This record gives sequence, structure tokens and C-alpha cells, in this order.
Amino acid sequence: MSYDFLMMRPRIETMTEIESLEDLGERTLVRQDPAALVDALSSLFPELAWRREEDGGWFGSLAGDDTWYELRVRAEPDYSWSICTSHLTNRRRVVPLICDRLGLLAFDGKANVLIWPAGSSPVA
Repeated sequence: MSYDFLMMRPRIETMTEIESLEDLGERTLVRQDPAALVDALSSLFPELAWRREEDGGWFGSLAGDDTWYELRVRAEPDYSWSICTSHLTNRRRVVPLICDRLGLLAFDGKANVLIWPAGSSPVA
């Protein structure tokens, strides 16, 4: 069983409108270029191992000091991509780090909360 996160890039001009999962869509999110995303993640985590999937997307695996991480990026530009981790650990440090460094927003599917880049949450 895994613990899943949906990773997205919010539009700067609509960030204050995002309060829940229902607010996420074409108007509030930016499509992410898969090749640029894979490059950025590889720069952030040089130890990240990537392989191409049959559908042309990417699958990345990373052994963090807190748990394992599996990253899935589709072949075509999209509004989101996913990270899966072990449900057995209480810490998932890589997800907020990616949000902070790449300016992304994560939706924690189990806790049903949004994880913002540091200092970017529009909710006071």
C-alpha cells in the first residue's frame, strides 16, 4: 500500500483562490513540461533513478533517508504528476522539499491537505 501525493504548479495570479482540491483546474494550474520537470528533479536529486515507461512517460525511484519515493510523470505536458511513498512511515521530507525548491503545490491524498511551497500559502 502506498501514500500518494498529487504534484501541481499553481498560477501565481490565482494562488489566493486555491483553498481546496475543488479549486484546482485549468484556470488555477500551469501545465508542466515533462522533460523540464524530469531535468529539475534530477538536478535536485542526482541519485534519482529514471526509466522510460511504455507510454513514453517517466518512472523515477528515490531512496530517501525517511522512506522510498516513486515518481510518475506523464509523457505529455499535464497539470499534475504523482509521488507515491510507503504508508508505514510518518515522515515524507522529500515532498515539501520539492514544493519549496520547484514552486509546486502538493495534494496529500490521505490527509486531504494541500502542501504549499514555503511562504506561499494564500491562507493566513
